[in-house]
Amino acid sequence: MAVSVPNVSLLGAEATSKATSGGTLGPASALDYHSSNYSGSFHPSRSVPSLNSGDTRTHIVKELYDTECSYVDQLRIVVHKYLRPLKNPEHAGLVDPLLVDEIFFQIPEILNHHESFFEALKDRMDTWDNRQKVGDIIVNSFAKQPVIDTYTAFINNWKTAKEAIRIATNVKPSFAKFLESASREHKGKLTLDALLIMPVQRIPRYELLIKELLKHTHVDHPDHRLLVQAQGEVHDLAMKINRMEQETEAAEFQQNRLREVEGIIDGLTGLLHADRVFIRYDFVTMINQLGAKKERCLFLFSDILIITTIKRRSGTMRKPSQSITHSSLGYLTLESNKYKLLMKISLDDLEIIKPSPSSTRKIVIEKEHLEQDLQTLEKIATLSNTLMTSHQSLLEVVRDMIDSLQQQLAADEKSTNINTDPYYTRLDLSVTTEDGLENMVVLFWSAEKRLAWERDFCDTKEKLAVSGHRRAPPEFLKALPIRKTRAGLQFTCAAPTLDLNAFSLRDVWVCNSDGYVGQVCILSLQPEPEVTSCNGVCNARILCVASVPALSQSSVDAATRRMAFKGTRPSDACAMPSALDDSEDSLLDMQPPSNRHSTMQIDSDSSDDETDTGTLDSTDEDSKSQQSRELLIITQEPPQEESLATASTAAAAAGNSPQQSTMWLGTEDGCIHVYNCNDNIRIKKNKVRLQHSAAIQCIIYLDNKVFVSLANGDLAAYRRDSAGGWETSKPSTITLGSATTPITRMLAVQGKLWCGCQNNVLVFNPCTLSVEQTFAVCSDVSRAVLHMASFGYGVWASVQNSAVIKLFHSLTYECIMEANMAPSVAKMLAGCNDIIRQHKAACLRITALLCCKDLLWVGTSAGVILNLAIPHLTASATPYPVLAPNVAGISHGHTGHVRFLTCVEMTPKKHLTAKTKQASKGRSVRRRGSISVASRVLVISGGDGFEDFQHFASNDSAGRDDSTNHLLLWQV
Repeated sequence: MAVSVPNVSLLGAEATSKATSGGTLGPASALDYHSSNYSGSFHPSRSVPSLNSGDTRTHIVKELYDTECSYVDQLRIVVHKYLRPLKNPEHAGLVDPLLVDEIFFQIPEILNHHESFFEALKDRMDTWDNRQKVGDIIVNSFAKQPVIDTYTAFINNWKTAKEAIRIATNVKPSFAKFLESASREHKGKLTLDALLIMPVQRIPRYELLIKELLKHTHVDHPDHRLLVQAQGEVHDLAMKINRMEQETEAAEFQQNRLREVEGIIDGLTGLLHADRVFIRYDFVTMINQLGAKKERCLFLFSDILIITTIKRRSGTMRKPSQSITHSSLGYLTLESNKYKLLMKISLDDLEIIKPSPSSTRKIVIEKEHLEQDLQTLEKIATLSNTLMTSHQSLLEVVRDMIDSLQQQLAADEKSTNINTDPYYTRLDLSVTTEDGLENMVVLFWSAEKRLAWERDFCDTKEKLAVSGHRRAPPEFLKALPIRKTRAGLQFTCAAPTLDLNAFSLRDVWVCNSDGYVGQVCILSLQPEPEVTSCNGVCNARILCVASVPALSQSSVDAATRRMAFKGTRPSDACAMPSALDDSEDSLLDMQPPSNRHSTMQIDSDSSDDETDTGTLDSTDEDSKSQQSRELLIITQEPPQEESLATASTAAAAAGNSPQQSTMWLGTEDGCIHVYNCNDNIRIKKNKVRLQHSAAIQCIIYLDNKVFVSLANGDLAAYRRDSAGGWETSKPSTITLGSATTPITRMLAVQGKLWCGCQNNVLVFNPCTLSVEQTFAVCSDVSRAVLHMASFGYGVWASVQNSAVIKLFHSLTYECIMEANMAPSVAKMLAGCNDIIRQHKAACLRITALLCCKDLLWVGTSAGVILNLAIPHLTASATPYPVLAPNVAGISHGHTGHVRFLTCVEMTPKKHLTAKTKQASKGRSVRRRGSISVASRVLVISGGDGFEDFQHFASNDSAGRDDSTNHLLLWQV
């Protein structure tokens, strides 16, 4: 017997009413429309099942079914009436195919999920009784990670899709006509925007239905426990969607504010930026080099400061300074004036010379507290008037307190003159320009305004320093195909040398293997990056390669100190030299600028209309030449290494010279091959060959030792002998794992050795050769730690067969953040073949990690390479608020797996040394704070094939080089 639907309904009434009034299609009409217009899994014969019970629980389940039917049908309309026609070659001219993928991103995947859920729900309703369950199919459908990732990716892209529709309709009138025609054909006359918002609204509606269903399901019912679990899963998903909606709405609000500011400032263009936030504006007085005062307006943003001229509109009265923060723009004040762009200054080039004195802060804070107390008392007085009982005594006490606070505020204002004394209202700023450092003098209307602006400026600068989002994207240089000399050769690892070649640059050793032969290719950076040679070096698979520095005097001194003071050493004695560090260069802290009047252009040509005389756009990186900075850089000469006399000579004769850096190659047959960095491997054999009983998993240099992890769970440590060479015959062996749980990855972190052993990290002390700490990276013991990368106090890690990366604090070992790369990868693969995309998504995992210049590079099995800004962490053990990372996909990647990521410095060392020496001879210190010589770094990715993810459809050579190994090069 069919169920009688009550008048009051959670969602079904809404769907039914819309269907009858020309809104969203009702279930029955949706099925009819579907069957008559396109083929699919719905058919007219599959009518809504009749339920055998008329209780409330049954009605709610039927309502779930009805609304799900309507939702699925609307999704199918989006796919069949919009997506597929636009992808059809007949409509190729309507809109760019890549834009179509962006508009309908994740819609087909969402449809697949809900078709499966609807079929499962219908099967239950076909056999419905009062003991039937639906909670389990809800859990199975919405607790799956692919569903969560799909909805997450869709919500992240939703605003972008709306903007793409708006732009396309404005640019392509034919596309606008297509959308209008499709909307008219829809029985509910719904637009594409209205259809695309349905996934955003659907998950919260599930939560309402499940909540109502739980109310009418007895605790002993077999469905109760499952519904509780389903409610939790759907609630978590709804909360994620809600947070993303709030973030996108906040971003849209900020973009609107930027448009408003850009609209009121004459001459200002290019203000809109995805990461830019408007902070505040202030009317101030600025003093030019002649001492004349000019009224100006400061607009503070998250990355720039804009200074404008002010001209009051005719008929308007002068108004006091207003400062709006995190609210509206304050048009009552802004619209009374005209503004013209005078200067645009990057916050990177702006510093406060002298912060507000502590006495000012104390006075202002005390005044703020008094004003807050006064507001509270006024509220109490207002509320006391609502009391029905006698409250005259209360009113008298409150009024006395209000009078006392008002008198105290007036007395403080008169005694301190805080708002009239320039000592409290003046702010001196230094700006780096093409001509060096310049000073700006700004007078605020009150000390409170000055202090508030200073607080916001310092907070903004701090956020800017740790955000990393404002950096320019890495510049893609080229793709180098490496033709295979043997079938089946694949990249395995790579590392830059430490010694310099004839061009004062480092080469990169790239290893590839096929299981029978190990080959090394030399990548040279001069004159252009190219592979100069590829030669076989062994008859086994090369698993790892590491650069080991030559013996330095500092190492000898450290060894001497450790011998003299056994068991004691500085905490940083285990610091690992980086291939990118330049121990020969040291920098002096810069002195404060000279105390002089500003020579910056704050005047306008005309006093009538405040015409701009020029714009200083300090955000232009090209305008920041090394000469204009006038930096003083002092270069230390490299320490002269003392000879170790006869012992060193003997070591050199034996081919084990400590004065040369070496490359250590570990192979699958347990052998380590050692070469000098500048050896020509085409004509020269390895200098040392070390045999072990198990495969070499990882090699790393730390604390003047070379650590080697073996596949049997052992860790071998090689030390230097008295001659400075390596004691190759007597390595120390420490058992940390087993043959089933070996050390799969090692990383030098804060002077310690982090060893990935199954799902744990063992923090190993390289001096005492003991494990100090153990913590789990994940709870699944079957997933081994395969990749780690560190920067500052943060360590990123990923485990086997996982697309999730986690950030750990290097001192407290707590997990600070985790991020799933799947949604970002899915977005990059949106334009590729459906079968390929589904295959890559099903087996997605992290295959490489690299930290370089404040960016984390993530390589994946899908060939997609991702970037995310590395958050700034401090040594403090207190919890650090880290926001969800902004993951950006790189348009160039590989067809197959990313096999490795590495980086090497591109700036010749002798060039840097010559520049720094010349700078130290005749230049004076001009800029405050420490600075560093800008250097270019080459990031290298090795993998299978080459793919341009921006041009799937137009790439005529797609698939041609899928099996060819490629090196991809970026400059950062």
